[in-house]
Amino acid sequence: MKILSDTDLRVATTWGAVVLFPAGVEREISEEIGLLAIQMGAKEVGKPSGKKVEVNIEEKIETESNPLIEIMLGLIEEGNPDNFKVDGTPKAAVVNKLAARTVKSDDRETAWQEALNAG
Repeated sequence: MKILSDTDLRVATTWGAVVLFPAGVEREISEEIGLLAIQMGAKEVGKPSGKKVEVNIEEKIETESNPLIEIMLGLIEEGNPDNFKVDGTPKAAVVNKLAARTVKSDDRETAWQEALNAG
């Protein structure tokens, strides 16, 4: 493990070892001592710094364009266990009745996943 410290750092272990880390000097050391140094403010070389990076992702699920998603959301909100199979997915007969048509398995599964991800 390679460690780099911004300031002079002295790491003392419970088993009596003491390791000095001069500021700005990269050191190759054991993982045990490296973890102690990291706890004291040093950084592992080659690892992400842990700085927060703001990512702006705007996702909108348009339920109006897909009535099946609305049906699935309604089933989730209602929460009647009789409407669901043992694996937690909605029963085909219930979805077909609410949609007033026979819904293909793929369409039903896709709508279900989108409804689960909408919340």
